[in-house]
Amino acid sequence: MAEELKHLSNGSTVAELRLAVPRHGKSSDGQEITDWINCKFWDRQAEILSDYVHKGDLLSVTGSLRVDHWETPEGNRRQRYYIQAENFQMLGGRRRQKTTQNESEAAAA
Repeated sequence: MAEELKHLSNGSTVAELRLAVPRHGKSSDGQEITDWINCKFWDRQAEILSDYVHKGDLLSVTGSLRVDHWETPEGNRRQRYYIQAENFQMLGGRRRQKTTQNESEAAAA
């Protein structure tokens, strides 16, 4: 699930992922609304996350809100908010994915 597990020169390990968080309610056209929250996990938690968590797994993440600041090569200032994860828990299930056509056909047979 982690986009990339990085081993830094200072000996630390970091994993980053984007967590899908559904909002209550729907958009004006009736679609579900999903917020994508960037999360960073460090050291042992990063390794566990990389080894055991897969896309679609349900997670509970606790941590603090942080912000990265940087400047683009063109001189524009940018910032990105993320959760500095302190702990996470696997919730024992997978988020239900839409069934594929093959799964639907197999169920009908």
